[in-house]
Amino acid sequence: MNEAKRPGGLTALAVINFIFSGWGLIGLLGLAVFFAFIGKIPTDEMEEAQRTQIEAFQEMGLPVFIFIFALSIISSVLLLLSGIGYLKQKKFLGRMIGNTYAIISIVSSVISGMMFARELGGGFNIGTMIGLIYPIITLILLNTTFKGDLTN
Repeated sequence: MNEAKRPGGLTALAVINFIFSGWGLIGLLGLAVFFAFIGKIPTDEMEEAQRTQIEAFQEMGLPVFIFIFALSIISSVLLLLSGIGYLKQKKFLGRMIGNTYAIISIVSSVISGMMFARELGGGFNIGTMIGLIYPIITLILLNTTFKGDLTN
């Protein structure tokens, strides 16, 4: 299919991918800064809920942080690449990378929901719903509605 005939829904999906990728990369920067300064944050004057969050994050440890960081980088890069693939209507860059992002994101959301304490965003919450709903919608759209549009 020609770029001039690209479906509007596929373009919208690409824009959403770019937005989520940007948010993810900004969040990674914030996460890295937070982890770097976590030991220097004075907890004496904080409310109990904030203190509990910081203590839970400190107990999480470096290996778990690296795992989260790596998954987040992979997801953000896959979102960016698949968005480019949607705009160029490329089968591999759009459909395959988009499907890969969706599967990784679903698995990541389920793991983080089960693994992390509620204070750290674990359990079923709005973040978990976004982490599940958008990838499921992406899988459905890429493998049904836009399957024929991603051809090259």
